[in-house]
Amino acid sequence: MPNFRYQVIDSAGKKSEGVLDAGSVAEATRKLKGDGKFVMSVELDKGPGLLNVEIGSKKLNTKELVLISRQLSALLSAGITIIRSLDMLYQQVDTKRAKKVVGDIYEAIQSGRTLSDAFKDQKEALPAIMISMVAAGEESGRLDEVMNRLAEHFQKQSKLKNKISSAMVYPKILFFLTIAITVGLLTFLVPGIAQTIRDLGGDLPALTKAVMAVSDSLVNFWYIYAIVIAGLVFGFKAWKKSESGHYTWDNLMIKMPIIGKATKMNASAMFCRTISTLLKSGISVLTAVEITAASLDNVVLEKKLADARVEIRKGTQLSKSIKNITEFPPMIYAMVAIGEESGTLDTILDKAADFFEDEADAATTKMTAALEPIMLILMAILVGTTVGAIAMPIFTMAQFIG
Repeated sequence: MPNFRYQVIDSAGKKSEGVLDAGSVAEATRKLKGDGKFVMSVELDKGPGLLNVEIGSKKLNTKELVLISRQLSALLSAGITIIRSLDMLYQQVDTKRAKKVVGDIYEAIQSGRTLSDAFKDQKEALPAIMISMVAAGEESGRLDEVMNRLAEHFQKQSKLKNKISSAMVYPKILFFLTIAITVGLLTFLVPGIAQTIRDLGGDLPALTKAVMAVSDSLVNFWYIYAIVIAGLVFGFKAWKKSESGHYTWDNLMIKMPIIGKATKMNASAMFCRTISTLLKSGISVLTAVEITAASLDNVVLEKKLADARVEIRKGTQLSKSIKNITEFPPMIYAMVAIGEESGTLDTILDKAADFFEDEADAATTKMTAALEPIMLILMAILVGTTVGAIAMPIFTMAQFIG
């Protein structure tokens, strides 16, 4: 049985803590309450050690969000209480960070907090759309329906991301293969052949001298190359995280040929899907735009949607407020306007999201189709230059001998 660390207050008002053996958080809580104590907190005792230090982002990934939403929807629809549902969910999730989030929500509710407040406490791990929709579902009494919508939303989002990731696999393999082959030639093949060429004497072509010099420096001063590359990677990441760097990079991704269209279509699909999901759950247009802006992960669009929110707050319709966002295709403005006129904005945006997801998939396919020959040409240039530089003096000497 796992151990659970707890904090309780007894009937005399004295606070105490300790470790208890139990099969689950719920079982540990029942044991403590059975002794007449007020339970302040119960959490899995991870014990000391570096292995228990949390590494990486606290944000739950899409797969974890789908599981939590889908399971809670099914359990609540079956008439199971939220406390019991969270306890059962805790036993089903298999990652440490997901268990921590579910466990913390369970403990917050046990201590008397509302479900929406418990979810708000987990804003570092959960997306804003989930927190807002849970609050709306709790207020309307349709939490099971809201969780089902969330599960569908995250599932479609995951599907789109997986398509993009899968399409980029081959170009990435070509890139790393090109680097690996070039470095392998320069560090293993060139040094041995270069020494033979030096021993034979004679004038060497400038290209051969240059390749041999690069090979010698790579073999003898590889640690400098490693430091420089690590510094460049670290510097790029630091620049990209800065306010100006983040804006410049996001703007570049939108305006670049081929890549820009894929970025725009992906953002358009996310915009339509998120707005539609939020509106169906009873979230206001103003709040929906705010949440959607943050979910797009693009500073350029986030700032333009912030300006749109100002217009909406003044009484402007959503369609007119986003009309000047040129990064979105004109079709979004037209679809939103039709949805507002017909009173079916959420339904129309849902259909628009399906269309833009197909467009994003097609744009990504075109992007990878364009990247593949570029990678092959790069490989041919690097490998061909290295091999040619070594072959040139050998052929010259062979002709002289002949």
